[in-house]
Amino acid sequence: MPTALILGSSGTLGSAIAAELHARGYTLGLHYNSRKEPCETLLQRAPDAALFQANFNDPAAAAQLAAAVTQRFQRLDALVWACGIVKDSPLVSQPESGLREVVITNLRGFFLVLKAFSRLFIKQKSGSVLALSSHAALAGRAGGTAYAMAHSGLISLVKSAAREWGPLGVRVNAVLPPFVAGSGMGRAASPEFIESAKHKRVLKTECDAPASFAKFATGVLENPLISGQILSADSRIA
Repeated sequence: MPTALILGSSGTLGSAIAAELHARGYTLGLHYNSRKEPCETLLQRAPDAALFQANFNDPAAAAQLAAAVTQRFQRLDALVWACGIVKDSPLVSQPESGLREVVITNLRGFFLVLKAFSRLFIKQKSGSVLALSSHAALAGRAGGTAYAMAHSGLISLVKSAAREWGPLGVRVNAVLPPFVAGSGMGRAASPEFIESAKHKRVLKTECDAPASFAKFATGVLENPLISGQILSADSRIA
């Protein structure tokens, strides 16, 4: 039975991906930082799953998490990065502390996770990594420079890791989710941003966005032909 670790599985999109992977027969590792309850809800549906807590503001957390996951599963077939925070502010008034916090969580955290799990993936000569990035990484974001900067760096990191690990059979990709107003980040967005995101979609039809995105993301995660790619599940055009 394949194993998957979903980092940020307490979030709306991370939880949806975890549910889809469970439906496809994966044994799950469910990561959370402070919100344990959504993971416990997933655990009721997947009783063989394991819970892992880690705060990636701590630079030692990724290595400690990798050690715990390796001890529990011995191998890892899929790793999903669905962590992130938003602290939007106009460029002219963006405090350095806010910039630092966004970059530490959204970019440095992912870098340290890749580094921590690299030995396991290289030893296996297999595995698939999928990072959830953002439309802002390609289009920029007025009032959200720190977030756009961090995700632009994440995309470069995905491509670099894919180049390094591709010859070993390890795939690394990123996907751009649609804007989901009901997600944690969506609820933090301003009404003006929500309206702007809706207006920019060329598709106006409504659907269960988290579930549809989870199917798309899992398809990318499992596709043996794809690595180093940035794939959009959005109808906003950058």
